[in-house]
Formats: sequence, structure tokens, C-alpha cells
Amino acid sequence: MITSVQTSWVGDTLTVYDRFEPRVRGALLLSVGGTVAAGALVGAVVAVAMGVAGPGGVALFALLVALWLLNETGRRIFTARMEFWRLTANDACYLGTTLATLGLVLGLGADASVELLLAAMCVGCLASIALARFRLPKQEYAAAPLRGTAFREIAGFAWWRSIQAGIRPTALLLARLMIAGFASTAALAGVEAARLLLAPALTFVNGAGWFLLGDFAKAERDGTPMRARQAVRACGLMAGIALVMSLGGILLAGWLGPLVTGGSFDVDGVALAGWGIYAVCFACTLPLASLATARKRSRTVFTIRGVESLTGLLVLAVMLVADPGHASLAPYCLGGGGLVSAALLWRMLRKGDPPGRAAAPDREAGTAPAPR
Repeated sequence: MITSVQTSWVGDTLTVYDRFEPRVRGALLLSVGGTVAAGALVGAVVAVAMGVAGPGGVALFALLVALWLLNETGRRIFTARMEFWRLTANDACYLGTTLATLGLVLGLGADASVELLLAAMCVGCLASIALARFRLPKQEYAAAPLRGTAFREIAGFAWWRSIQAGIRPTALLLARLMIAGFASTAALAGVEAARLLLAPALTFVNGAGWFLLGDFAKAERDGTPMRARQAVRACGLMAGIALVMSLGGILLAGWLGPLVTGGSFDVDGVALAGWGIYAVCFACTLPLASLATARKRSRTVFTIRGVESLTGLLVLAVMLVADPGHASLAPYCLGGGGLVSAALLWRMLRKGDPPGRAAAPDREAGTAPAPR
């Protein structure tokens, strides 16, 4: 949730706005500093509240959150530049360095611990941050005045975008708490195992959304804004891919299920199909939400998505109160409203579509368009 908020506040802002304009750049620098400090503080509070780590573990987790948010800022600069292979290389650097550090220290005879894992992840983040600094041009790290910034304007966009990005993980968290409270943790385990089996489809949809946002925002800045029907085409393509990936996960559940559960419990088959529907509905909504965000309509997107998630949670709560055995229907409740949100976003975007450009110059000149 911390990452979602920071990514939306900083990452989406530097993608949608002109990040090299001095007033915008100053606001971005203030935003990075503020989100990193706030994220580290929240991470420390959460670690203390959980009570599963000592002072060293709490400090390492707070440091890891701060470093990850700095690393995430670099990742989003790559996204804004549409340099996804470099982004992939940076992620591989993080993963490889983390695993290498773990292997080296454990090979030297150290005992495995949470603190060791957190420290290794900190080293991985540092390596990824350094690589991003080396591969990005100097202009991406240029300073800007911190007085007279466009912070208020940026905050008006970023605030709604950030809380909108937090809707989905918050809804999932509340759904988990309701299942555990009204049904049981065993029921929650079956539902969560099903979600993990279809995590590749959900990850694909989420990653494609970042690509589309960068593409839509670049078109807006270049004066060639995308139209609603182009976002609808992206919805169809992404939904088709998500459907194929979900079907693959469902067909392989018998083989992959024991790897996820350790053979100690069964994957919930009803929930498994539900997460497939959730992924497809998510794919139908995300391109339209990305286009609306590129048009700086983050508040409207938040309203539509917020009503969708709240309605889904209320339906789930009523069903669990009536019969705790309905826990496996959670993904249907959370995902089904995505189709309604997609329809509402499409209607809104159509009204804001740019006018046709092909014949406009000819009409202004008083002549008929040239034949093609």
C-alpha cells in the first residue's frame, strides 16, 4: 500500500506532467522527500505493531522501505521514458544482488534470520538505485528550486490518484479480514492460494497499465491525444491475454496447487475461477482508467473505482453474514463491478474525446477536403 501511494503520487505525476519544468520539478523533489520519509516512518510503526522483530529488524525494515521508494522513483522514470528493457535490467539487478548477498553471507556460516533477509534486500535496492543513476541521463537528476513550486497543483492531481491506487489493495485487505473474521483462516488460505495461482495474470494486467499510462500521457504532451476507442481496443487485447493466462493457471492448478499450499490444504476451485474473472474485469477497466489519468481526471477515476470497491465489499459482507461458506465468492464480488466501472469511464472519456482533426483545416479554409 505504501508503494502504491508513492508510485501514484510521484510516478504518475512525473509521467503525466512535464517533469523538466522547474516548478513541477521542484514539487516532485519535495514529493519524493516527503513520501520516502513518511514511508519509512509508517514502515517502522507497522513493524513495531506486529511485534515480530527487535529494534534491529524494525530499523532495517524502515530503511528498506525508504530505499525501495527511492528505487521505485527510478523505476517510474524508466517507465515515463518508455525504456522498459532498462527497467527490467534494474529489477534483475535488485533480485540478483539480493540473492547473491544472501548466498554469500549464509555460505560464510551466518544463521538465516529476518534481519539478514531485510539487510540483503537493502543491498539489492542500493545496487538497483546505483544502476539507475548510472543509466539515466543527468537531466533526470537535475535539481530545481524548492520555493514557488507547483506543489498545490501537483497535489490536486496526485492526492486523488494516490488514494485511487490504494483502493484495490485496501479492498483486498478488507476482504481478507472479513473472510478470516466471518468464516475462518482456513477458508482465507484456500482463497489466497487461488489468488496466488493466478498472480501472473494479475501482474501482467497491472504492468500493462503502467505502459499504457506512459503511452497515453506522451500522446497528450505531444498534442496527439488518444481517443476512447483506442483505450477500448487495449481493453479487449488485455482482457483476452488475461483470460488465456487465467485459463492456463486453472488448468495447471492440479500440478501447481501443492507447490503453493505445501500439500497441507486444498486450493478453492470456486475462488480460482473467480480470480480469473477478477483479472479479466481488471483488464477491462485499467486502460480506460489510464487514459482518464493521462487527461488529469484522477478525481473522477477515484470516485468510480471507490464506489465499485465499496459496493463489492458490502455485497461480500452481506453474503458472509448470511452464510460464512460464501467466502469463495469474494473475487466475484470484488471484480464484477469492474465492468460497470469500465462502462462509466468509457462514457466519460467519449465526451472528452478530442474533435476529429482530418478535415478541420479544410473547413477553416472554406474548401472541401482533398480526396484520398
